[in-house]
Amino acid sequence: MQDYTTLKQNAALIRDNVTKGSNTASFVGQTIHDLATHSEENNASFIDYNHAGDPISLDADTWTDIPNDGAGAFSNNTYAPINVDELIDVTTGYINVSDLSLGDSILIRNDYSVNPNTNNSLLEFRYVLGNGGGEYTLEKTVGRLDSGSGKNYRFSLEPDLIYMGDDNTRLNPIKLQAKLSTSGILTNAGSVIQTV
Repeated sequence: MQDYTTLKQNAALIRDNVTKGSNTASFVGQTIHDLATHSEENNASFIDYNHAGDPISLDADTWTDIPNDGAGAFSNNTYAPINVDELIDVTTGYINVSDLSLGDSILIRNDYSVNPNTNNSLLEFRYVLGNGGGEYTLEKTVGRLDSGSGKNYRFSLEPDLIYMGDDNTRLNPIKLQAKLSTSGILTNAGSVIQTV
């Protein structure tokens, strides 16, 4: 099967040849088949990484890396994107998008619980992207955990979008980090990452 770049080039050749009246039936048929197959294979392109490791401690007002070993029972790479080996480095828990192309995007749905030691603690979440002087963050305030301390607050339904606008984003690890205004415990169930 032809790769996507070749498919786009062949589609342009078909357009040019049809305009000139050339007989391209075999070439057109194969390209249409490959385009349909490529589209079908990429409609459900995701990898689900479930974490099997222990919960981590959150020190007050300290950004902390969120681990993901990908060893959980419900990890699933059956529908991985074409030509993508992994989307998370399971030794660090960092997102790895180096197999993607510029212009691609990923949707990330994280699933984690936080158990604060103090009621009304403020929870924040961020991605750390890029490298060196080009490092930058995408941050959000998750909210106040104000239904009591010593209990789990689960966050699992809100997806985040990151696009590959340059090689600084695409070729460097993307860290997932959390910060709590007081001390507490974070339990990571995992992350599902879908390519767009």
